[in-house]
Amino acid sequence: MSFTCNGVASLNKTLSAISFSTKQCHGDTRKIHPVVKMCGITSARDAEMAVKAGAELIGMILWPNSKRSVSLLEAKEISRVAQSYGAESVGVFVDDNEETILRMSDSCDLNIVQLHGDESRALVHTLSKNNRIIYVLNADDNGKLINTPDIEYELDWYLVDSAKGGSGKGFNWQKFQMPSVKSKNGWLLAGGLHADNVCEAFSALKPNGVDVSSGICAPDGIQKDADRINSFISNVKSMNFLS
Repeated sequence: MSFTCNGVASLNKTLSAISFSTKQCHGDTRKIHPVVKMCGITSARDAEMAVKAGAELIGMILWPNSKRSVSLLEAKEISRVAQSYGAESVGVFVDDNEETILRMSDSCDLNIVQLHGDESRALVHTLSKNNRIIYVLNADDNGKLINTPDIEYELDWYLVDSAKGGSGKGFNWQKFQMPSVKSKNGWLLAGGLHADNVCEAFSALKPNGVDVSSGICAPDGIQKDADRINSFISNVKSMNFLS
């Protein structure tokens, strides 16, 4: 069995060593692709472009210090659009307290809360009782984790990002090793991804999904670009196993 991705060299790997698999259904091979999360969505228009292209997770930033932050009203509309197309909405929180996270999550009809920063991550035990969680780990330029999880129970997702999320900067994929964690869905890779490197990144690390923000932005760095969205999705969805 070999892995191909838009010209990336074939990789001979066993099925158990990879993050997505083929399943047999009445004798036919069904291809399973990595999950795509598109983050930093700032408008219903951009959310619609992303979900129509094939994104399964739509992230919006509820941290006011980000250039891509959205208001509660904007976030609720983005959630509505995402959910109307069968995608799930993700609210990104950075060092917020429990009351703020719960209030905003409820106001915006979020499906999932994503926890950045020590203060927000410290609330994972309480929040995970009634909320689905993406728990963020950060890696330095050399691929070494800056923060390590000490969680004995199962979360929905882990996400590995560069030291400064949303910067468009990645880290050394070849040196990175994902720690052993308990996760219902696996882990997402973020940090400097775009259409031209997502196949290489996936080949190196085999995440269960990928997360992109800056790599699908228009020149203003805020709005999303339809061509970049479609190119990114096309490359991700081209990653198949050939039996």
